[in-house]
Amino acid sequence: MKHYNKHPFILYKYFTKELLLFFLFALFSLTILIFFIDLIELFRRSSNKIGVTQVQHANFFSIIGMAGLKIPGNIEKVLPFSTLIGSIACFNQWRKKNYYIISRSFGLSLWKIITPTLISFFIIGLVSITFLNPLSSIFNKKYDTLQTIYFGKKNLKVFTFDTKGFWIKEISRDSQLIINAKTINDINNTLKNVNVFVFDKDKNFQKKIISKRATFLKNKLTLFEVDIISRTDSLKKLKKYTFTVKSESTGFVIAISKPDTIFIFDLPSYIFKIKKYGLNISKHLIHFFKLVCQPFLIISMILLSASLMLRSSERKVESGKVTISLVVGFSLYFIGDFIFALGSSEKLPPLLSGFGPTLIGLFSGCYLISEIDEPTKKLS
Repeated sequence: MKHYNKHPFILYKYFTKELLLFFLFALFSLTILIFFIDLIELFRRSSNKIGVTQVQHANFFSIIGMAGLKIPGNIEKVLPFSTLIGSIACFNQWRKKNYYIISRSFGLSLWKIITPTLISFFIIGLVSITFLNPLSSIFNKKYDTLQTIYFGKKNLKVFTFDTKGFWIKEISRDSQLIINAKTINDINNTLKNVNVFVFDKDKNFQKKIISKRATFLKNKLTLFEVDIISRTDSLKKLKKYTFTVKSESTGFVIAISKPDTIFIFDLPSYIFKIKKYGLNISKHLIHFFKLVCQPFLIISMILLSASLMLRSSERKVESGKVTISLVVGFSLYFIGDFIFALGSSEKLPPLLSGFGPTLIGLFSGCYLISEIDEPTKKLS
């Protein structure tokens, strides 16, 4: 009997299984709800495109397919919410059926009761970032492609980058510019080591312009220390040369890959690459930190809900405790998004923005659980 009290594996298995069932039900419900919201929004956007000839018409099955492509990403996002809602419902059942009181009467602490579930959900978090994340990254890329096909995209400039730097395409009625720059600083709109290839409207090469530095501001691309090589191989040197570009923007909007379209294991090398090109890496770096924190955020939701729901041994349903648990869990998530926004705008360090909210929730949950177990230790 003493051995059973120390290691009641059957009890642990039952508790973990019950919490997993509540979690799966919450996950399924939230995923279906978000799917239909996405579906309605896509139908609305499709109806607004009636009469627009430059994009393809999206039929019923195309829209359903697009909404389906967002499911893996939606599952990844709602995992913490599903854990929170499922654990609140499960712990409420434990109280109603006296599971928690009976377990404590056998000398089991709350830590012992929930540790197997914490391990199980930590594994779920690891699975989400190693298997679900690459799937959602692939589907997000496909979704962005279909979005461009069916709903159009008003990007006047196209940006790509590789080991040879940036390639920028600017199209107007009279000419086409292909601009190559080794680095672009998207904060002060400065390009370095610039090559501009000028074509006429029939795509015939006209001239090549070489510049050490260029700036883009108020519809003008200004190059400094310029060498102009025409089709006749004549060379002209200028201190300054200005292009008028079609875009109405006041600066370059660098169309680098979105963080959610990059697989977690590819993010470090991608971040290093865009940093080398002089771009803001905050958003990608914080996204990487958030993905790493996903398993810890999930178990912090269980810790917080357990510490609040199991604080009282009364069997009746206390709506106040359920509400407080939901508010605390959702607040942790939304505060995390707010801090993420501050980090992306470089108002907070990326390390603090990425890890801060999750660590606060994790340590708070651990402290509250230990506080509940404290009276038992004193009595023993």
